[in-house]
Amino acid sequence: MTNQFSEIEKQIIESSKALVFQLRGNQAVNGNAIIDIKLINVLHEQLDIYKVHIENSQFVNKDIVGLLFYTCTRFYLQSKYSKNSSELIIQFEKLYTKVLTLYTTNL
Repeated sequence: MTNQFSEIEKQIIESSKALVFQLRGNQAVNGNAIIDIKLINVLHEQLDIYKVHIENSQFVNKDIVGLLFYTCTRFYLQSKYSKNSSELIIQFEKLYTKVLTLYTTNL
């Protein structure tokens, strides 16, 4: 089995990596983490497209699954060190819920 990524998977990878990079440390002013709402919304839109792409698949790309859960985790972990922790937790909960519903049919 080859590990080729579809176009939407490539876009998800790009958006997730950009978010993770921005969430490292308190790069914004006054001890706040950068929260790029525009990029977060783009990722949510990409995940909506991806859900349609994989809805009839028995198997999904584990690299995408891992990266998405890692991205979620970065929001949560960074909330422990940033002054804007409540905003980070809100974004964590939204993305985590989106990822869970992406891969489960019983929620």
